[in-house]
Amino acid sequence: MTTIDEYAAGFSEDPGYLDHAAFGPVQTAVLEEQRVLGTIQAHMRFGAMDTLDEQDARVRAVAARLVGRREDQVVSQTATTPGLLHTAFGLTGGVLVAADDYPSMPLALASAASATGGRVRPVVIESGAGWVTPSLVRSRLQDGDDVAAVAVSLVDWRTGYRTDLAAMREVIGDRLLIVDAIQGFGVTDAAYEAADVVATGGQKWLHAGWGTGFVAFSDRALDRLRPALSGPHGTTGWPAEVPSVKPGAAGFTMTRIDPVAQARMAVALERLTAVGVAAVQERVSDRVERVFAIADEFGLEVESSRDPAERAGIVVLRPAAGKLTALSAALHNHGVTTSTRSGNVRVSVFASTTDETLDMFRDACISYATSA
Repeated sequence: MTTIDEYAAGFSEDPGYLDHAAFGPVQTAVLEEQRVLGTIQAHMRFGAMDTLDEQDARVRAVAARLVGRREDQVVSQTATTPGLLHTAFGLTGGVLVAADDYPSMPLALASAASATGGRVRPVVIESGAGWVTPSLVRSRLQDGDDVAAVAVSLVDWRTGYRTDLAAMREVIGDRLLIVDAIQGFGVTDAAYEAADVVATGGQKWLHAGWGTGFVAFSDRALDRLRPALSGPHGTTGWPAEVPSVKPGAAGFTMTRIDPVAQARMAVALERLTAVGVAAVQERVSDRVERVFAIADEFGLEVESSRDPAERAGIVVLRPAAGKLTALSAALHNHGVTTSTRSGNVRVSVFASTTDETLDMFRDACISYATSA
């Protein structure tokens, strides 16, 4: 078992970095794994291909443990979006989705609707409806409707709102629950077993770099979805027979995933398993509370939920009218990295966020308050 301090010591981002929701600086262990697998690829000594081939099973094994699935229910992907596309094209019927969700989900469903001649039909919650809570979803579902699935984000990219997956399952009944988990996976101890599809990438909270990800399916999802984008690595029978789609999650893949990327993802997931998601969530929650305290000290409006059950690592701040430029300049001048979204400043902390980084953030807020 790894302690949370030992886990945090495996990260080396510069002080002032508060943008893990955009990109998580790659872990030291991940970089070492990349070096090792890269060296294997460079030399390709006898037996090297076996090591490369093992990385797929390695990712699936640890990912399955984290989401409560079997290894045959998990398949590697290069990011979250491909997993959502595979899912969207395999659906039949209406799919409830929020217009304000991160584009990966609505675009995947829109593309599937167009390509399938309406076999897939997005049922859109209008822009501005607010957080996609279980109660909001309940209000948009009716007995006897043709909504076969509900698609949600585990954590909303704009507001940081965290969805209660267990409560969402109770609301939607036997419909499929599709979860874009990218903004919470690794920092949220969620009820993934309540979801039928969990898609995520490794470049944010897992700190595994780009080109990494996986999607996990329940048996119910595998029974109802029909793989439509299978490639050579998602099929079997060739060259002796006409190719047929592989059973299980394996059918939801097109081509081989880079084994170096799989190794990076695997070591990130293994380190997370060693420390435990709950320990990471607790450390992140502490950092979030400190951001709240600094924001309150300098009169910055917090648009994120303060309820620990409704948040992860994202804190959204709204400066006073006309003061966004002043806040952005203060953050820039103090070397603090954040994201600006629709008039808000998005601060995203992690277990590796240091006191020095939070002090830099507070200094920036002092400058902002002084200038204002």
